[in-house]
Formats: sequence, C-alpha cells, structure tokens
Amino acid sequence: MANMVMSIDGAYAVDQRSGGLSSEADRQVFRWLRASADIVLVAAGTARAERYGRASLPEELRAHRAATGRAEVPRLCLVSRSLELPGDLPLLEGDGPTPLVAHPADVSARELPPGVEPLPVPGPPGEVDLSALLELLASEQQADVVLCEGGPSLLGAFHRADLIDELFVSVAPRMVGGDRLGLLGGTEPINRPLRLHRLMTDDDMLFCTYRRRD
Repeated sequence: MANMVMSIDGAYAVDQRSGGLSSEADRQVFRWLRASADIVLVAAGTARAERYGRASLPEELRAHRAATGRAEVPRLCLVSRSLELPGDLPLLEGDGPTPLVAHPADVSARELPPGVEPLPVPGPPGEVDLSALLELLASEQQADVVLCEGGPSLLGAFHRADLIDELFVSVAPRMVGGDRLGLLGGTEPINRPLRLHRLMTDDDMLFCTYRRRD
C-alpha cells in the first residue's frame, strides 16, 4: 500500500514538510493505515525532512493489534542508497522495534548510527531493488502488509516497478504551487490505470482509495 497527502494542484509539501497539508481527519486515516501494516516504508530523505520517529499508534490501536497476535506497532524501514542518517534523528531512540535501513548490498553500513539495523538488499550496484526488498521483508520480517509513506521519489520507484496494489491519497483544499509537485517525483511517464475503490470527505478534505486493476 502507499499513502500520500497532496494539495489540489499536486503539491506534496509546504515549507518542505507534508504537515502543512494535513488535517485531524487525515492524521486519523494515517493512524488507521499504520495500524493495518506490518512494515512502514519511508525514504531516508523523507525521514530526515519530516523528522521521523519510530512508528507509533494510539493505545486502542496497539491493543487491537496485540489481541490479533501482531506486534503492537509496525516496524519502520528506511530506504537509503547513501546511508546518510544524522545522529539526531528521533527514530534512533524511543520505544518500539528498532528501525531497519534497507540499502544496496554493495554499500557498507559501517557508518550507520546506533539505533537502526541494516538490511542489505541484493540487486544492481548502488540501488535498492524494491521487488527484492519486499521479498526480504516477507521472508525475514513476516511482513504481509507493507505501507509506503513516500516521499515522491520512492513512490515513483514503486510505480515504475508496478508494485503498488492500493493507493491512499488525501487531497487538501489548498492551492500551493512551487516546485514540489507530483506524487511520483520526476519519474518518466508510465500510464497505469487504477480503480477507484472508496471516496470519503471530511469538511473540505477529500480521501481517495485506488486499487490495482486486475
């Protein structure tokens, strides 16, 4: 699955962060989606910009997961080619599972700061092969449901690899402009039709769910 928020004109950030586009209803959807996931994937650049902490959930959602035999919170997994993680990132400390850092198998993880666990992914030199990553998460982390929270470059890579089964898009009632436009980043055009599964509103916020056409 993938989850992103954008403005009406396709901006994915205000002042370099997505929080300026969000709302309480959007944050509630965000928490529900996290509650359904085994692994939360995020690009390292997005984790740096958004100051990610470890995946967290309200107590009632943690209790529901525990009652069904799952971990109380999903495990966070950063995707990084460069392995450049500042030592003051909130996700390096706190409660919950130690975050994974998926990286190219040919890149040394010696410089990673304490508080994360490296996950080398086999594939082309200097690249994180997303199909191989999903296979690793399924086999080594027993991850049946993986949620990608962006950013656009990572989501664009999933689109290129045709690995998105379900897409959740929150559309904020804002016009933003600027150069941070497009949920798929600067990817080359690949025209893949999706099927509208669900449409909801809260005040002027629009919540869309699309699924793969089989």
